[in-house]
Amino acid sequence: MKRKSLLLIMVMIATMVLSACGGKDSSESAASGAEGGQSKQKVKLSILAWNNESEMKPVLEGFQKKYPHISFDFQFAPPVKDYISKLQTMLLSDSATDIFMIAAENRNEIIDGGHAIDLTDYPFMDVMLDSNKPMLSKDGRTYAFTQNGWVGGWFYNKALFEKAGITELPETWDEFIAVCLKLKEAGIVPIYDTMQDLTQIHSALYGNMVLSQDPDFDEKIFAGEKTFADGWTEVFKVWKRDLIDTKILTSDMIGLTGDQVESEFALGNVAMFFSGPWVMDKLTQVPDLDFGVMGLPGFEKGQSYYVGAPGVGFAVNSKTKNKEEALLFLEYLSSEEGLQLFHEGTNLIITAKGFEAEVHPALQNAYEEGLMQGRIYLPMVTWPRYQEALRNQFVVSTQDMAVGKITPEEAVQAIDKKFIEMENY
Repeated sequence: MKRKSLLLIMVMIATMVLSACGGKDSSESAASGAEGGQSKQKVKLSILAWNNESEMKPVLEGFQKKYPHISFDFQFAPPVKDYISKLQTMLLSDSATDIFMIAAENRNEIIDGGHAIDLTDYPFMDVMLDSNKPMLSKDGRTYAFTQNGWVGGWFYNKALFEKAGITELPETWDEFIAVCLKLKEAGIVPIYDTMQDLTQIHSALYGNMVLSQDPDFDEKIFAGEKTFADGWTEVFKVWKRDLIDTKILTSDMIGLTGDQVESEFALGNVAMFFSGPWVMDKLTQVPDLDFGVMGLPGFEKGQSYYVGAPGVGFAVNSKTKNKEEALLFLEYLSSEEGLQLFHEGTNLIITAKGFEAEVHPALQNAYEEGLMQGRIYLPMVTWPRYQEALRNQFVVSTQDMAVGKITPEEAVQAIDKKFIEMENY
């Protein structure tokens, strides 16, 4: 009995040693595979994205070619509402994917909930544009990686400008208003703005008048150091004085839809409207439509501002069991090969440092002056909370100003009142 017991103990010890060695080998193999693409341990990495599988296919295939031991469980949900709803459900049920996207609309919930790991100090974050980081950060720490962004400006019809005798683009706000009036005098509708959203003209004016002087102004509003009235009153006053009172913009534009405005521009019935890269393919197919894109000029030359935002960012689930592989995928996204393949699949504007992005020639200035220089603004991206409630109040205030129901001062008072209501809710 004693010999049998001793033998059993020796077998158990040997098994434990072999098991330990085997575990070490697997771990090292995985690490080795992660570095060299020759792994013995298969890993399935799950991703939830709002780029569909067709768009992501080039970069997924490129990654798998380099790391054949890693395959994908790819899931798609269309932006924005459906995606956020699906991710939220997954997070609440502990079934979220290894990698998911963070957008302006769900940034606070993801970061405050501790659902994403802190990516700030990983080397691949060095290629991320500094101006892209605030949207995906909190307290100076960044929780998602994005390598793209979008920028929009004011599309203008070159033939209508020429018809009105306009030979040079406006370089200041006063020149911009003068161009609008000259178009109007020539019987041409200068510009359409539906005023059914927080208007792009307001956003660009705010960028020029406030953020160019104090980039942290929005942060100060939400910290209670400033009010919306402090920053927005002069913006509204300039907008109403120069565009509403001159009837360059009229209240009947409120009833227009975005599609109607786009069609009117394509038909040559309006000289300018705001849009972005998503309309480029459609407009370039219109015969004889020669157009350009410009920023909204500031009060001094060389201070044009655009509307835009960083693209949504890829985050790593803080509860993932495949952290190493998830980080490897983000690292690949930041590589020259990954950037190129992501661009080929999504056709998005790549903003990574050191990458020469391809944009439509008409958007080149918007890309260089706006997106890459950080002279873009979209309020919902920088507002840390109550984005939808505040956006709705801005729309109501704008429309009330347009029909002469309230003054600019009353408009910002209503916005500050809404903000206080939300803070105390």
